[in-house]
Amino acid sequence: MVSRTSPEESELTNRAVEVLRRGPGGGWHVGSGFLVGGRWVLSAAHNVLDAATLLVRRVDESEHPAETVMVDEAADIALLAVPGDPSLDGLRPIRFARVDRSRITVIDRCWTVGFPRWKERERQPRTVPLRESAQVDGEIPTGSNLRTNLLELRSRSMPRSSSGRGLSEWQGMSGAVVFAGSPAGDAFAVGVVTEHHAAQGSSVLTVAPLDRWADAVQATPWGRELGLDVLIDLPRPAATAAAFPSGHMNLRRSLPDFTDRDETIEKAKALLTDRLTETCPLVVLHGMAGVGKTELANELAHRLGATFTHARIRVDVAAAATADAAMVEVLAAFGLSGDELPRDPGQRRREYQSRLRQGPSLLLLDNVSEARQAAPLLPGSPGTAVIVTSRTTLASVDGADRLRLDPLPDPDGLRLFERIVGTDAVDGDRSSAGRIVQLLAGLPLAIRIAAAQLVMRRGSLARYLSDLMDETRRMSRLEGEDRGVRGSFELSYRSLRPETARLFRHLGVLAGRDFTAGVVARTGGVDEEDAERMLGELTDRHLIEVAGEDRYRLHDLLRLYAKERLADEEPPSDRRDAFRRSLTWYGDLLHGWMSRPGAHEQPPAEAIAWFAHESLNVQASLRAAANAEEHGLVVRIAESLYGLLFYRAHWEEMEAVKDLAVGAAERAGDAPAELGSLIHLAEARRILGRAAEVLPLYERALEVVRSMDDPGKEAWVLTHFGDFQCDLGRPEQALDRYAEAQAIYRARGDAAGEIWLAAHIADAHRQRGRHADAARVLEHAMAMAERRDDRDEVVWCAWHLALAYDGLGRFADAEEVLGPAIEFHREIENKAGLATMLCILGDVHRHAGRPFEARPAYSEALDLLIEIDAPSRVREVRELLANLPRDSGHRP
Repeated sequence: MVSRTSPEESELTNRAVEVLRRGPGGGWHVGSGFLVGGRWVLSAAHNVLDAATLLVRRVDESEHPAETVMVDEAADIALLAVPGDPSLDGLRPIRFARVDRSRITVIDRCWTVGFPRWKERERQPRTVPLRESAQVDGEIPTGSNLRTNLLELRSRSMPRSSSGRGLSEWQGMSGAVVFAGSPAGDAFAVGVVTEHHAAQGSSVLTVAPLDRWADAVQATPWGRELGLDVLIDLPRPAATAAAFPSGHMNLRRSLPDFTDRDETIEKAKALLTDRLTETCPLVVLHGMAGVGKTELANELAHRLGATFTHARIRVDVAAAATADAAMVEVLAAFGLSGDELPRDPGQRRREYQSRLRQGPSLLLLDNVSEARQAAPLLPGSPGTAVIVTSRTTLASVDGADRLRLDPLPDPDGLRLFERIVGTDAVDGDRSSAGRIVQLLAGLPLAIRIAAAQLVMRRGSLARYLSDLMDETRRMSRLEGEDRGVRGSFELSYRSLRPETARLFRHLGVLAGRDFTAGVVARTGGVDEEDAERMLGELTDRHLIEVAGEDRYRLHDLLRLYAKERLADEEPPSDRRDAFRRSLTWYGDLLHGWMSRPGAHEQPPAEAIAWFAHESLNVQASLRAAANAEEHGLVVRIAESLYGLLFYRAHWEEMEAVKDLAVGAAERAGDAPAELGSLIHLAEARRILGRAAEVLPLYERALEVVRSMDDPGKEAWVLTHFGDFQCDLGRPEQALDRYAEAQAIYRARGDAAGEIWLAAHIADAHRQRGRHADAARVLEHAMAMAERRDDRDEVVWCAWHLALAYDGLGRFADAEEVLGPAIEFHREIENKAGLATMLCILGDVHRHAGRPFEARPAYSEALDLLIEIDAPSRVREVRELLANLPRDSGHRP
């Protein structure tokens, strides 16, 4: 029997992994594990002990080296890290829970996914066994194994018979993470499968609970990253609208479609109740407009009814003219009105505090914008807790615990959307539903408005999505009868100082996903210190969010709102100038770095580090510039990007950038820029295997260069054209092109060009299988380079000569000429070039039958390529390493 899983649970099953351990004796052991967030894998401790080699194999059968982070042998729980799999970056942490064993009951929606022995497939001898996954559905009785503090998963999924061998066919499930469902359909990790005794029968798996382990490690960096400081208690009673009577309550009704926020609720409940008899707990729920602060505070107040039996009172502080007026509202909720209200303000304050002291009370101060609004309303005696909602952090309110509310992740946003429009509507077009939620960027107010509009109008999800795709109309679509996203943002915007409001408007011209104070200062025409101060104000009011050190992010809907305000409040010329200033900031930085001598071969370290953060922003800005017909800026930025993209072997990005640059240069009438962009675009498409699109580029490049009357550039184009012929498997035609280029270089007396060309000629000879001819050409070129005493040229010839010697079987000669090239790239710290040299060295060792020497060369190259973020080359080297014999790590 297979139970029906929620969308979140379906997503989680793809995170199950095999944990592969090679022991000291060389044998492999297969266990289970689970990707619990980011690069972290949870498994059983006995799966990883005494491991000589540790790997994690994902569902797609890709294998990745793993490292042990912590091992708790007593609990049989281990945490691993998988540092070399970039696809895990940003993987959202799962949610954890503890099983409440104070009540005897059964948690009936439990499941796990692992890799048992009975699902093992046949593989080649001496390879790691491969198993298919198995899902186990069942229940956890809370009263079993209380003395050993272990859980018991009673399975409804039976394996095949063990044929009386006394062994469990569930072997291999150890390390699988067990999940339990809540009444709301959410999934929480509660334990790790630790063992199975055949004597118990095939229906029981023993599970180590996670609560004690989580308590012990919650303060570690990875404990905080995984959210182990907040565990949900299971089983959770279903929420009821009025579970507990309250003497005085004026809360809004509890929303039946309230979705998630479980971690925040659990944190807030603990903060509001743990020291209630000693202090006056105060929790500030802060976040951007429309993120659901009021709904969360209201839901929290309902769930705390058992604690605050005397009063739970909400007051809209923003709607009250003064703090005294808000106090009168609270007293009215206590039943005082008219003549019963003390007339003297001092007496009213004393009566207010007296009423709160009469029993456990909870105050919800909603929509507080400044600390002075809340201060007079805070209780003076223990026993009363306060929840404050605000669009700012209210940093000057002392003694407060602050919980930030962020927009909902896509799965949670989709769940809220589905609860309003209905499961049938979403199941009928889940793709459109998911895209609608993405466009609303997880903002609960926007999701509620959109869902309500669909319910009211009964239109199709696809049609609504089509309307929402139009950025110019999206904000207008998100206006309801009595509320709207624009109006909600407006309150925050109008509270800004004029200069900060102007800076916020100018953020609308930034095309990238995040930004720094530097680009904001240039865009807004202010100095960086003022920009940082104003960004701090915007952050405090949740109009932007911090995205890292000196990095900020604008919510997608707030970006559209900033664009609206810019269009409404500033003339087109000012908008255009701000946009140009943002592009110029990128262009100036890149040009400053990449115009240095040799920067296109070895970009400056600071440029590489900067581009690692700004790559997507630069490309987004370039596309925006092309759309705005800022041709000169497109050409300038694209020219500077070549060296950085080449260095990282990011050919897809190179193709996109240079495609824009070709069009911009042609429209601007800039022949030299068009020529360079054509060659670089052709190079990228060649490497990407798009040969059919390359020939017209070279033909156009020859037209352009001949119109320029520049023989040197013509030889350069002919050389690249020859490289393309080699790509097509036509080395003879390539040699014809190279001969034309060589004639030009010799006629001009250009020895440097002739030496550079020699490597290309040699490549064509090697493709024809004429390695001796390749070596002869390169030996002649190297002699020229040595006479010129040009080390760059010598190294260029040397590593190409190593390729020719390798083809001739002269492995010792290849290694000898390659040595200085490797040393040269180490000296100048050219990591991309050094990785290439090491790969050639690995090839030489491999072809010479020395795999034990090839492995360290490939391994060092792999480390360098991971460091510089060159994913396509990383894949190539990993494949080379994977194809080496398993025992090639040591000499025989």
